Amino acid sequence: MEWKNLLEPRTAEGRATIGRTDFERDQDRVIFSSPFRRLDDKTQVLPIPERYFVHNRMTHSIETACVGRSLGSIVGARVLAAADPDWSDATTHELGDLVQAACLAHDIGNPPFGHSGEDAISAFFEGRPDLLEGLSEAERRDFTRFEGNAQGFRLISGAAQGLRLTKNTAAAFAKYPRESLVSRYLDPRDSGRRDQKKYGAFQGERASLEDCLSAFGARRLSAEGLAFARYPFAHLVEAADDICYLVIDLEDAVRLGIIRLAEVEAELEAVVRDDPESGGLHSPAPGPRSGEAERVSYFRARAINSLIFQCAAVFAGRKAEILDGRYASSLTAEIPSAGALEAIGRITREKLYRYRPVLEIEAAGFEIMGGLLELLTGAAFGLSGPRGRMIRELFPEIGLSEASPRYDRLRSVTDYVSGMTDSFAISEYKRLRGFELPRMY
Repeated sequence: MEWKNLLEPRTAEGRATIGRTDFERDQDRVIFSSPFRRLDDKTQVLPIPERYFVHNRMTHSIETACVGRSLGSIVGARVLAAADPDWSDATTHELGDLVQAACLAHDIGNPPFGHSGEDAISAFFEGRPDLLEGLSEAERRDFTRFEGNAQGFRLISGAAQGLRLTKNTAAAFAKYPRESLVSRYLDPRDSGRRDQKKYGAFQGERASLEDCLSAFGARRLSAEGLAFARYPFAHLVEAADDICYLVIDLEDAVRLGIIRLAEVEAELEAVVRDDPESGGLHSPAPGPRSGEAERVSYFRARAINSLIFQCAAVFAGRKAEILDGRYASSLTAEIPSAGALEAIGRITREKLYRYRPVLEIEAAGFEIMGGLLELLTGAAFGLSGPRGRMIRELFPEIGLSEASPRYDRLRSVTDYVSGMTDSFAISEYKRLRGFELPRMY
């Protein structure tokens, strides 16, 4: 495996490119897709307040893509250009485009109501083993351990959405390149690798994941189950996501007064001072009389810049292990600011993720997602009489025909529910439960 070969576009079809690289085309296909547009009404962490903007899944994805593009370009220009005599400025540009495309898509499979939506789907199927009768253990886990990363891979690799992204972008997207059940690793220590923490493909997309990773010679980690080491540039996508959610979730919390800047200012200053490019604070921070919003914006911008260069430096030091699939950690875990980031993450978990409105969203999400799944799986598997007929007629696009295999019908239901926006899930739940009647005009 060579660095430059990883950027040779692998497509399922011949695609003429006039004025765009293949990876720029991937970006366009993601941005113009329905699943991406729906991210505008999917919770990141906080409910949307009346007087202040907080991040949703779409804005988080766009900002992650910006960070990913910068990280890819810096790694290309400073690390890989020195390692590959054939590397060029155009190749560096392509790497930035590739990482940006995968970052744009990285949350495309997330269900409504943040991570609690994933938990709600899993909890529903764990409580309904009768629905999973006849499925293999791996197929069962696709539902009882529902994973937004696998749902995203399903969307970008399947023909249903019409995205048809390059295998390069799909591989960079695959943060956890394994199926839901891996019984034995070639090296038992590999089960604890960062890239094996979760899974990234349902059984329906198992062959697509294998084809995608095999195309680039990714290292196999299991002979009995499907498990690979990451495609090297997936580490940059993960780092961009880590940088954005750790720093920007904190910024939202400070702006809303949930966390005081004084509680985390020392950690943010430490991140900025660890910037290998500036050698510290090369421009003065806003004074103590400045508002917290102004000060946290300053620290957010400087911290993100510092973290990009720190991650690029770790990539440079680990590039041989990353290329051959031996790297088992994450870039942000090895940067000089790792301790400060852990402290920021701990404060955010304690103060933001346990904030009452956040917990209320999670509780409501469980109720709404479980209620929708109960109605739709009931219509697919045995809900008879007028009610079952009406549900099936209301949702012909789900494909509830009894002629389809059970796994496919369950997949269709979870596709539909996980693809909902927060607002649509709430309104559908109200209407189907009879709490609210539809408006004719």
